[in-house]
Parts: sequence; C-alpha cells; structure tokens
Amino acid sequence: MKKKDVINIFILILVITFAAITYYNRTYTSSKSRFLMDTIVNIKITTKDKNVDSIIDTAFELIEEYNNMLSFYSEESELWKFNNSVIQSFPMDEELLQIYHLSKKLFEESESLYDITIGALSELWDFDTPHIPAADSIKIALKNVGFQRVSLEGVLLVKPEGLKINLGSLAKGFIIDRVVDFLISENVKSGIVNAGGDIRIFGNKKPAKIGIQHPRKEKNKTIEILYVENKAVVTSGDYERFFEIDGKRYHHILNPKTGYPVENIVSVTVIAPSTLWADAYATALFLMEPDKAIALVNDTDNLEAIIFYKDGVEIKRIESKGMGKYVIP
Repeated sequence: MKKKDVINIFILILVITFAAITYYNRTYTSSKSRFLMDTIVNIKITTKDKNVDSIIDTAFELIEEYNNMLSFYSEESELWKFNNSVIQSFPMDEELLQIYHLSKKLFEESESLYDITIGALSELWDFDTPHIPAADSIKIALKNVGFQRVSLEGVLLVKPEGLKINLGSLAKGFIIDRVVDFLISENVKSGIVNAGGDIRIFGNKKPAKIGIQHPRKEKNKTIEILYVENKAVVTSGDYERFFEIDGKRYHHILNPKTGYPVENIVSVTVIAPSTLWADAYATALFLMEPDKAIALVNDTDNLEAIIFYKDGVEIKRIESKGMGKYVIP
C-alpha cells in the first residue's frame, strides 16, 4: 500500500471518529414558557434527548400538580381544603416535611416574624383593589395566627379550627426544586428555571448574569447585577403586589404581629443552594430589621443576601459577608 493511501485511510478514520464523537455528544436545547403559579414560568434546558420539548412539557405538568396541592387560593388544592374544612389534620410526606421543618426553623430564627399561619390575614388583603382592611377585622384575624399553635403528630400536621396556612412564601421555591430534581433525573445536562424571578440554575459551565430589579424604577431598570453559578436566586420586593393610598405603599408581605405590611424594607435578594431556602429566607429577612437579618445570614452556612431599605427618602443597602463575590461592580 502506498504511503499516500495510508495517509488517506488515516484521515478517513479520523473523520469518522470525529463524526461519531460529535453524534454521540450532540445536545438539544429548548426554552418554553407558561403562565403558572400566577406568574410566567420559563424553563430552558440542554439535554442529549431529542425529545427535549416533551421533557419541558412534563416539567410544566409537574408544576401544576404541586400547585394543585399547595395553592392557598385555589379551591381545588389540597391545602385550601385543609384550611376550609372541619378536617384539622393534614398528612405530610417526606417532601412536605421539609417545608414544615424549614418553616419552624425560620419562625424561631426570625423571632416569630416568619409565620406560615398568616392565612386568616392573607384573606383580608386584596392587592388588586386599593382597600385597607378594617382594624377590627385585622384584630380578629390575628387571633388565628401563630405557628406555635400547629403541631406535628407522627406524619400528621395538626392545627386548630380557624387557623389557616399560607405557603406563598416558599411554595414556589419548593416546586422549582422539585422540577429541577425531575429534570436531572431525565439526564438534563444544564438548565435554568425562572418563575417570576425565583431562579434556579444547574449544570451550567459559566455563571449567569442576573439583574435585581430597581424597587422604585421601571421594570427594565436594575439596582444590582449578580454573577451566579449553579445556585438559586430569589428576590422579594414591595413592588411585586401592592397598592398605594395617600402616598403610602401597602404590599403583600405581612407582619404577623401587626397584621399590616412590613415598612421600610423594599427588596431582599437571597442566594442559596436550593430555591426553597432562597424563597423562604427572602421573606423571613424582609420581615426582620436589616441588621438582624444580615446577622442571621452571616450565621447561616451557604446563604448570602442583599437588603435594600428606606432611610427617609433614600434607599440604602446592606449585604452579607460573602455577597461581594457575586456582585458585578
């Protein structure tokens, strides 16, 4: 065999090998959005499975399934039925126990400011209509608030009559984590799940750039830009659901001790390994004084936060010790 033929055969083998490797390692990327959990949910994934769109569709179905269990306002949800019936016990599986234990932990760490039993208060406030509930109604509702009044008996969550549980402060984060677990089980290599600003990034080789919305400017204006790799990022703000009366803003994050929206804090962004933790802590920190909130973050592993708060007419910021590595100058 001539030397030229040997070279040609070698080149052919290289070409075939490269083509085989490329074929084996080929990936498919897709991004789809749906309106779920009262917000726009976007799922973008990269996988070797050519049925990538079908995987995303199944993920959306999973979101609906969990939402039908945990929604406070949907009369079809298991939680709504628990809150609005004579049944005073709710069976907790291993996943729901995560919610209970984290809620208890944050209730204690926040000096009882983070409280998932605020359902009776939540029903009084309609943020689609500028209306302040009557003071007497708030006083009555406050009598049916208090995490210390619920208990875990075996696998049953038990509550007294009249007390209602609202998981709005963490349900979205919990559901996003379940979606990511599903996507990973389907051998999805990387992706981003974004549910109205509750974001979970996984499998990415490069950090993602995430903007924190400016709490007092148009939606496309940012107050901070973060550079985050394969973590959860959640922001709670007083600009998400609110109305104004006589120049005062009333928003959806309620103080369970007063029955009224929290004052002075305008935005809290949390970075954590899971969206459940980021979501719950974002609300808990919002309810606390800024200094105490940051002290709590600094004492908690794998947690970082930025808090924006009002000082007169000025908006100031305070951040945890390790937050600087995520902030783009």
